[in-house]
Amino acid sequence: MKKRIKILILAVIITGFVMPQTLSAQQWGGRRKSGFWDLWAINANVGLSSFFGDLSIYDKDYAEKFTKESGPAFGVVLTKHINNKFGISGQLLYGTLKGQNNSNVSFKANFIEYNLHARVDFINLFSPDNISKFGIVGFAGIGQFVFKTTKYESNTNDPDVQNTGVPEFVYFGGIDIYYKVADQFDITASMALRQARNDKLDDVNKNENYDYYTIINFGVTYHIVSSKASGRSRYGGSRGSGRMPMRRRR
Repeated sequence: MKKRIKILILAVIITGFVMPQTLSAQQWGGRRKSGFWDLWAINANVGLSSFFGDLSIYDKDYAEKFTKESGPAFGVVLTKHINNKFGISGQLLYGTLKGQNNSNVSFKANFIEYNLHARVDFINLFSPDNISKFGIVGFAGIGQFVFKTTKYESNTNDPDVQNTGVPEFVYFGGIDIYYKVADQFDITASMALRQARNDKLDDVNKNENYDYYTIINFGVTYHIVSSKASGRSRYGGSRGSGRMPMRRRR
């Protein structure tokens, strides 16, 4: 299962970074090309981060998972859209995690993550004339995170505190659903699975399996319109059309 997830994440990354360049090379020469300052968007979101590892016992009970092994998370995502199908994003994320086992051992952790990822709008990819306000975006990428973990044991009064000496590596993939409430605003719901490249988040190295965590959040996206794109829609077409402009015949 984990191998399939890795293959899917790799496929989204390759598609997101390679396909835009291929399509750009095949574009009709008369079509206006977006500049660097065109087609940017910023998303702010809040949600829950949930832990899966040695000190998690509610992996199949979602109600208990969200109440006993999760914590608040919030972040910001800045996206440069290549067109209405592909984008490249950078994210800054803060989250909290907690967990326990049946041996009276528990932990709490907080982390800060920064990453780079590719985004593919599946509906626009497979339906170029899509005019729906709904969209489904797949994303995948890599990043680093730093964390602080405090482990508690019932047989000792001194909690064990662990700080990362250096940033740790993480890779991830997920799905983002959005609804366009206005030409420049979307509301979003997102879920992502993140695989840490260590087994240190809960301060327990038991099965030599890497820890991982999920992020579920809700947010608002604002599509930035550059001064040169005044009067145009978010992807460069006339406002409200959702399509790329056509060259006039002479």
